Amino acid sequence: MTATIGKVLFVVGMGVAMLFLGACGRDGVATPGAGKAPKAPVVNVITLREEPLVQWLALTGTVVATNAVQISATIEGPIAYCPWREGDAVKEGEKLLEIDRPIYRREVAAAQAALAVARAKLADLKAGAREEEIAQANAMVTQLEENSVFAKSDLGRIEQMVASGSLPGEARDKARVAYVKSTTDLSAAKERLLMLQRGPTATALAVQDALVEEAAARLARAEATAAECVITAPFSGVVTQVHIRPGDLATAKAPLLDMMAPSSQVVRFSIPESYAQLLQPGAACRLRFDALPGERFDSRLTMLYPELDRVTRSRLAEAAIPAKAAVVPGMFVRVDIAAREMPVALTVPDRALLSQPNGGMLVYVVSDGVAKRRPVTIALEGDGIVALASGVRVGEQVVVRGHEMLKDGAKVQVAGAGAAGNGGKQPGAAGECRVKQEQAQ
Repeated sequence: MTATIGKVLFVVGMGVAMLFLGACGRDGVATPGAGKAPKAPVVNVITLREEPLVQWLALTGTVVATNAVQISATIEGPIAYCPWREGDAVKEGEKLLEIDRPIYRREVAAAQAALAVARAKLADLKAGAREEEIAQANAMVTQLEENSVFAKSDLGRIEQMVASGSLPGEARDKARVAYVKSTTDLSAAKERLLMLQRGPTATALAVQDALVEEAAARLARAEATAAECVITAPFSGVVTQVHIRPGDLATAKAPLLDMMAPSSQVVRFSIPESYAQLLQPGAACRLRFDALPGERFDSRLTMLYPELDRVTRSRLAEAAIPAKAAVVPGMFVRVDIAAREMPVALTVPDRALLSQPNGGMLVYVVSDGVAKRRPVTIALEGDGIVALASGVRVGEQVVVRGHEMLKDGAKVQVAGAGAAGNGGKQPGAAGECRVKQEQAQ
């Protein structure tokens, strides 16, 4: 019991002694160094200057080929030719597939023969009658003229004999019929000779011309049907998928091959509605592919779709892919696009800004070793950098680190400012490099 009371008295005595020592220190009697001014806080600053600033909008997209097709058949038949595999390169006009249909080839041969006959007849008409035919017609006219003269004289002789009663009247009628026939034959022969000498009529030529055109149309139709059996590459590209093999039965509209042109690959992505009207073709883009880690490619916005998607309320856009980027359709892409740009701006790191209770922003500007508060307004933000629209001027020093607990008018010491008395007018090199690095990111 006595030991416990002794311990309590010892503790109480120690407390009284410490209170005494503290009181002596506050009075400036026992504490050495008391009365010195508190040391000014050290801050990092940057010197304001005019620099360009870009606000980058971070989006995601996919590599797609704008020139990609799925090739189908228009007729049915067994596949006779298809040597392709996925990844094979083909040239424009090269044969891709062939469907075996012999009947179409025979129809083409028959149409070719019919056209040849029609053209031969037209050629005969345009060439006119041969000399042998005209000579033969002349001989026929001469012969019929003699026959007509003989029939006429014979009719006169018989008429005299009938008048004298030597012959019956029936003989006169027969002689008259023979005379009429001879004159009719002579007239027909003369018409034929004249027609041969003049050549074919315009109507006959027009009719034969029409027959030739009809035969040519039938041949073209047969050839077009036969051509559907052979499918050629619509452009130079790469086969991406093969749906059939030789021996399979092709049916109309069924897919046979898929192909695409690697040169038509672009990055396709969606722009939010709030930025849809700000961007125009030609805007700067930065592309990063997950399949190509550590690489970034500069690009340009090449296309904006004319309307918004009614479900997502976003606008499709496309960016060009640099030739040195080895990509394939379907790759995931991270896209940074320049949404807003200021060619000249007073920029500071966003960490230099402090929020005010009323929602405004302020910075601390150092002048002659004193930090003063400046309300500022923001013109643009991007990549951790802020463009200030008002409140500061070119050449002023803005605190970027160590300003969290500062008060307006507080004395500060600029990090790396050198000897006292320079007022901190020269910014530390670390602050400037940091800003440049953040702008370049």
